[in-house]
Amino acid sequence: MTPQVQAPSPISLETHPGARVRLTDLDRQAWLDAALALEYPDYRDLDAWEQFRAAASARAPAALEAALEGFFSDATGNYLILENLPVDPFLPAAPLDGKRPAGKQAVSEAVIAGLIGTRAEIFSYANEKSGSPIHEVAPVAGLEQTQSNAGRTAMEFHTDGAFLPAHFRPQGLLLFGLLNIDTATFVLTADQVASAAPPDLLHGLKQPWYRHMPPASFSCAAAPKPGPIVWRAADGSTCVAAASSSIEPVNARAREALREFRALCAEAAPERIVIAPGTALLFRNDRVLHGRQAVRGARWLQRAYFTPSLAPFREATGSDPRAFCFDAPALLET
Repeated sequence: MTPQVQAPSPISLETHPGARVRLTDLDRQAWLDAALALEYPDYRDLDAWEQFRAAASARAPAALEAALEGFFSDATGNYLILENLPVDPFLPAAPLDGKRPAGKQAVSEAVIAGLIGTRAEIFSYANEKSGSPIHEVAPVAGLEQTQSNAGRTAMEFHTDGAFLPAHFRPQGLLLFGLLNIDTATFVLTADQVASAAPPDLLHGLKQPWYRHMPPASFSCAAAPKPGPIVWRAADGSTCVAAASSSIEPVNARAREALREFRALCAEAAPERIVIAPGTALLFRNDRVLHGRQAVRGARWLQRAYFTPSLAPFREATGSDPRAFCFDAPALLET
């Protein structure tokens, strides 16, 4: 008798596991006026960066408080879309070198810092974007074909920092739109993957059979330890970790499971979010896979990593109590 092969269930988003909130024009204008009074600091000056964060947090509108508290307290799903937020009135051309343009106003940075506020800590890796706490995400000349935020090619579903131990990865990401013609970001939750995967595949994805390799720019001497792609956290939530294009399976069963996982994601119907100017997407990096269609036109987003506490980072690296930037290879080796 021919064995019956159980096909994966199609992944859909009939019930969106996120929330969408639109700021009123009146609140947006008031926030813009307040943000224009701020200047973006030299982030290497830790006191100046903290002062900027505090000032930006104080200027965020009360109208978004409930939505943000719900997201950060784990009460409103795995991602949050906020629309009609302030954008710099005089925006320079999108950077071709991946660096913040000189002379740019500080409106978008004040919005990002204000949204994260005191609910979480913004942090960065010294090996990425020169350690800047807020990243410029735009195509970079010469890197268009890379699987990275600097590329133009379609980006596979992934999570950020998958090669690091879980407590040193970003718990969440914030993406903010400055310029975006029609390039969509895709989000797919770990729950959706787990629901669609046949039992054998889900079992394979939960095994510590996958080595998530770091990007070349991180230059890690130590090899990441193998881990699962999908697992169940202590609070019962389904979590996920996946490098964008460099996952090394440790055995033949893992190789087949990885192939099936990628096929499952490729057939998915994720939510398609065009992060337009004035739109912010916040999502949980440990519960949401994200990807991107090919960039055809102009696109400039900003990105920030956040986590509940930087105490483990600072303790592991012996850093200044105010530090927010850490060497990823050093974290990998602790």
